[in-house]
Amino acid sequence: WWYIIKKVYRAFFGLSDADIGAVVRTSDEKKKAAALKKSQKGFSLLKSQAFVVNLLFTIACTFLFVYLSVSVSNDGEVNSFDPFHILGIDTGADTKEIKKAYKKMSLMYHPDKNPNNPSAEAMFMMVAKAYEALTDATAKENYEKYGNPDGKQSLEVSIGLPSWLLDTDNRNFVLMAYLLIMVVVIPFSVWRYYSDSSKFGEKDVMYDTYSWFHHTLNEHTINKSLPEIFAGCAEFRQKNMPKTQAEKEEIGKTMTKVRSQMQKPKFNHPVCVKGNVLLHAHLLRKTDELSEGLKADLKYMLRVSSSLIDAMIS
Repeated sequence: WWYIIKKVYRAFFGLSDADIGAVVRTSDEKKKAAALKKSQKGFSLLKSQAFVVNLLFTIACTFLFVYLSVSVSNDGEVNSFDPFHILGIDTGADTKEIKKAYKKMSLMYHPDKNPNNPSAEAMFMMVAKAYEALTDATAKENYEKYGNPDGKQSLEVSIGLPSWLLDTDNRNFVLMAYLLIMVVVIPFSVWRYYSDSSKFGEKDVMYDTYSWFHHTLNEHTINKSLPEIFAGCAEFRQKNMPKTQAEKEEIGKTMTKVRSQMQKPKFNHPVCVKGNVLLHAHLLRKTDELSEGLKADLKYMLRVSSSLIDAMIS
């Protein structure tokens, strides 16, 4: 919860305009600053997969904790034994009230009236024990001295499980859930974490990106070719792959507008071409002419550019 609270606070209150680079110096920058605030503040900052998964998991664990706490407080043997509370009468009630409450409660929870109901059976036994603690002299003395009508009890430590887990009617469901978690969910989670983490090196830059830089950068590299090299980073290879014919046509139209300032492309791969065109549109202040989809792809490239440029320099 502490991580979630910090994240929410940062999204709505903790970031100033200067922190996200949304300081307006000219009238032309107002629109871009507004778009930057929208994407870097508020709910937009909380839409990441990691935050959503963490939020859902935390809420589920919190509900489970509350449920178990309420169950233990109401039914658990961890409770202190209180015969007056069990019988539903006031502390110090006279014998007549005790007998009346016992008769009512024992009829309510009698096993003959509640067949195949373990909870009612357990309550029936507790009612009998509570009545004994208030009417039998020996049991009453034990209760007042040790807190239990049966006398001093040895300490027992065990694992408390919800009753539905032990119900024979649910055993197939419990077994299937156990197998699903142990055979599918846990191995898949470990595999997913390992496969994702093994792709990244220092500064959360992918190893394939370091390999790409090693292959393309040398002492003869000129500044004008750097946008194209940057566009070939492994981080963009899935996101910047054109998915529709309309997107390819839009990239082609944008290229005609920036071609005069672009170094002759060395790589014809669609990912490199698209990224190179988007970066030149950004550098030449032509992003207003891009569609919303291309603007989102460009923002993603700019968002991860800091670590990638550091890797490129190193």
